Amino acid sequence: MYSRQVFEGRAYTHLSAQNILDSENLITIMGPSKTESLSGYRLGVAFGSAKIIDRMEKLQAIVSLRAAGYSQAALKSWFDEPAGWMTRRIAEHQAIRDDLITKLRAIEGIKVRATEAGSYLFPRLPELDVTIEEFVKVLRAQANVTVTPGTEFGPQFTDSFRINFSQDHQAAVSAMERVIKVMELYRK
Repeated sequence: MYSRQVFEGRAYTHLSAQNILDSENLITIMGPSKTESLSGYRLGVAFGSAKIIDRMEKLQAIVSLRAAGYSQAALKSWFDEPAGWMTRRIAEHQAIRDDLITKLRAIEGIKVRATEAGSYLFPRLPELDVTIEEFVKVLRAQANVTVTPGTEFGPQFTDSFRINFSQDHQAAVSAMERVIKVMELYRK
């Protein structure tokens, strides 16, 4: 989903370019919901073997209606953005990511890896007096910041959370400052 929003000039290599032995079961799903922030349209494109695509078509016909007409119209402009738009979008997202990482790394006990693409960070917190689930609730109530507890991605991530930084730059920095402030209140 983030194959177009890769940071620091990294090359994106698609799995289909690799020597995959069972390529009949390889599927690619692309959509404008992430990089282009068009998640409300619920659109996407799938590439794969005829067998997989046929099965996807049958499954979609059973479980849902087709995308609404206004959503389908959004696809017309998906790869037809103004010249330089994607370059600016990547630079803006990378700047937000970098500022948030700088804030986080300045705090003792926090660890965070710079994501190579996309719009999420997954910081690891120092030991807190509350569980990660309680911390997430406190963040929402006290700091007006919504994050996802790390345990949603595996039971071992009891000291981590995921935050989306695809928003206004200053709003993202302000939200992270509030996260850090609340974290300091609940630090052991």
